[in-house]
Amino acid sequence: MGSKDDIPFQQNLGIIQPLLENLSITYESWIKYVNSSGAYIYTPINKQQCNFCRLIRSHPVGYQRCRETAQKCVYLNPKKHHLFSCHAGLYVLTVPLQGEQGGVGALATGEIRIDTGTQDARQVLQKVADLNLHDERLLAYYEEIPVKKREKVLLLGETLYAVSNCFLRLGATEAKIQQAETEKALLNSELRALSYQINPHFLFNTLNTIQMLSVIEGAKKTPDIINALSSLLRARLNDSDLLTSVKEEMDVVKNLLLIHKTRFEDRVQIVMDIPCGILDAQIPTLSLQPLVENALTHGLEPYEGVGHLELQAEVQGEDLIFHVRDNGVGMTPQELKKIFENLNREELPGEVSEIGIINVHTRCRALYGKDYGVSIKSEKNRGTEVTLRVPSLYEVVRK
Repeated sequence: MGSKDDIPFQQNLGIIQPLLENLSITYESWIKYVNSSGAYIYTPINKQQCNFCRLIRSHPVGYQRCRETAQKCVYLNPKKHHLFSCHAGLYVLTVPLQGEQGGVGALATGEIRIDTGTQDARQVLQKVADLNLHDERLLAYYEEIPVKKREKVLLLGETLYAVSNCFLRLGATEAKIQQAETEKALLNSELRALSYQINPHFLFNTLNTIQMLSVIEGAKKTPDIINALSSLLRARLNDSDLLTSVKEEMDVVKNLLLIHKTRFEDRVQIVMDIPCGILDAQIPTLSLQPLVENALTHGLEPYEGVGHLELQAEVQGEDLIFHVRDNGVGMTPQELKKIFENLNREELPGEVSEIGIINVHTRCRALYGKDYGVSIKSEKNRGTEVTLRVPSLYEVVRK
């Protein structure tokens, strides 16, 4: 298992995954995220591991050697990217990720061939001869692996290093913000001070660099994804304001949906019903985005059919009510009971899947009192509805 430093980075995988997905396509590389034990936490959806590596990993000894190679990626110098030879003679490009307590994981490419230094095919076969695999198949699979220019591989290394550095800082900052919220310090300047720990110029300059590279490489969808990602991260970095308008919060939600659309494609149908009369109403910053992201990630991603996601708002008396509904996998009564218990706890839970909802609930209760916050209805294999209740801070325009 990874260390607790690994949690903030995994919390941001919902944002990181589409970016790495597009980088995998742009650079024609199989980019994965491994934890400190060498296990694959994230692999691209739209790109497969090469047949050569899949055949080697089909053997127990070969699998263990690949796992050891992945684990090696975690404990290299975290201040730069590395290009080294794996046990089978191919190259691995990696960027180690280091938290406050040491290595927590790594971003790494699948094994690759480069135009300088790659070993002869027969030499590679000798390295894995003891596995007694089919030599002709191995040789054919080896020849399938495209040869890449060293300069392009090293450029990808610099890009991955910049991205990983940004997200590690973001994850560390979010963890501290959550701790401050749990201690009900969100109503003072401590929350604002935490948000300024990231250098936004560094982050957005990095994203601009990736966007330019995607244009050069001819990746048509990547610039739109990066624009959405930049806007989403900008919202997170600027969340020191306790309140925001419904319109601004919906802009964040729309950027999130654009990013996830590249993953789900036509698997999810989305309906948004937000009355124009409430767009200027003030609600807690980043209160809807975590609820929508939770529905996508934990409700609809594991669902095998066509998913439906609905975001609806309504006015009830002096309150604003937001409903996030999905027809996904839902929860058992035991799972739902556990979340209800956590909603009334003083500290945030350890489960990443619950932190977003409970974070929103904790902030709403701290701002408005115990009558406000999040409620949940769910049924296994029938879907989930999360409701957010906040007071209307002005006279809502009604039609």
